Amino acid sequence: ARIRVAFEELGTTFIKLGQVLSTREDLGGRELACELAQLRANTPSDPAEVVIAMVESELGAGIDELFLKFDSTAMASASIGQVHRATTHDGHDVVVKVQHPGIEQRIVNDLEIMQKLAEIAEQQSERLTQYRPVDTIREFQRSLMRELDFQRELKNMNRFRTNFQDEPDVHFARPYPKLSSRRVLTMQRLDGISVSNKAELKTSGADLNEVAHRGAVVFLDMIFRDGFYHADPHPGNIVVLPGNVIGLLDFGMTGRLDERLREEIE
Repeated sequence: ARIRVAFEELGTTFIKLGQVLSTREDLGGRELACELAQLRANTPSDPAEVVIAMVESELGAGIDELFLKFDSTAMASASIGQVHRATTHDGHDVVVKVQHPGIEQRIVNDLEIMQKLAEIAEQQSERLTQYRPVDTIREFQRSLMRELDFQRELKNMNRFRTNFQDEPDVHFARPYPKLSSRRVLTMQRLDGISVSNKAELKTSGADLNEVAHRGAVVFLDMIFRDGFYHADPHPGNIVVLPGNVIGLLDFGMTGRLDERLREEIE
């Protein structure tokens, strides 16, 4: 709990690192991973006027010109940005992901601190050296800086949609390029149930075995068929839609495997 609180107090970048570690029981153990899982929610959201100013500045028009409806109260807030419900002038229900103002510079500063801490850890502890903290932080840095560019995330969404266009068991939200920029991303709204909410899934009539099977197949196809995969598959980013369809969210972190490496793994 003290580690989780420390990450919260240190801010955005450390919260993001904690979220990544929450999916790696092999590194910190199950107890720590479960505690760090709390970092996936309850990140403070920005005031409505700040969010609207960011959207208008990035998209070059007033909020009423851009959307028929825009809910200024965030439906969720994460380390890099927050999400708002909206409706387009065409009547489509969407969500708008808005980056927290000034977040990029704070992350750059935090990453420099992390890099120094990792170097000290390798110098002072043989036990920690085996986990290669310097290399881990460098990879985390590359991934996080890419995640700050929502245009890259939009391209990732389109690539996944193309790769799985003939797969009815998985759905990737459709992005809206004209309502998106480097710091604002508008996409189709997916109303599903998180895979972590077992009770609600059962109540909805979802077939849990089928959901697990489909989810596994989707990620195996990403890795071994396409060599391009979703690299942040924590429960908050995977939802179950009607018909046991898997819905995937948040495409800022992706990974790639070339054909040679895929063959070696197989």
